[in-house]
Amino acid sequence: MFRAFRVMSLLLLVAPTAQAADAVVGPAGNPAPVAGSQPALAQPAPQQMTLTGAEMLRQGQEYRQQIQGIAFQIQSQSEQAKRDKDVIRLNCLLDKQTQVRINGNILDQTLQTLQEAVSRRDESGQLHEYTRVTIINQKAQVLQTEADACVGAETNYVGATKVLVEAPPGISDSPDQPPPANPPVTVVDRPSVATPYQQ
Repeated sequence: MFRAFRVMSLLLLVAPTAQAADAVVGPAGNPAPVAGSQPALAQPAPQQMTLTGAEMLRQGQEYRQQIQGIAFQIQSQSEQAKRDKDVIRLNCLLDKQTQVRINGNILDQTLQTLQEAVSRRDESGQLHEYTRVTIINQKAQVLQTEADACVGAETNYVGATKVLVEAPPGISDSPDQPPPANPPVTVVDRPSVATPYQQ
């Protein structure tokens, strides 16, 4: 989860933004347009890379291993659904498994294109392909969560729910026993007056 936040912050840093100076002074030193006039087109700032091509490739390979792990997990879940003869759960898992495999194949192609962009030293191509790699990884993470939902497993599972019922004194806690003929009466005293004014 932390890695997904790191990737999103990377994407925000890489995204083109208008410089703050353009808000006060337009392009080429011209003053900003007056309200009511047509706005000038803002020139996007050039994108800057924060990772090297080798680091992008290394991160992409880690994502590929994660996707293989997700595919293996969904495969074991679908085998369990087959053993349980649960057709609905099996269909749901097979759908997610197919989507994970497709995303894995797309990631392999994207990593190959990223490798070619790194060898050409094409920074814009590297950035584009790395963005695709991160998006594919995020899709695979979503598919893993959906597969867990297929089997009813929650990611924040803390254990089985335990319900404890306490019966009032004098009443049997067994549901098979009829209630007593004369149940005990509890007398409750009236609370004291909270204000000097009485109604």
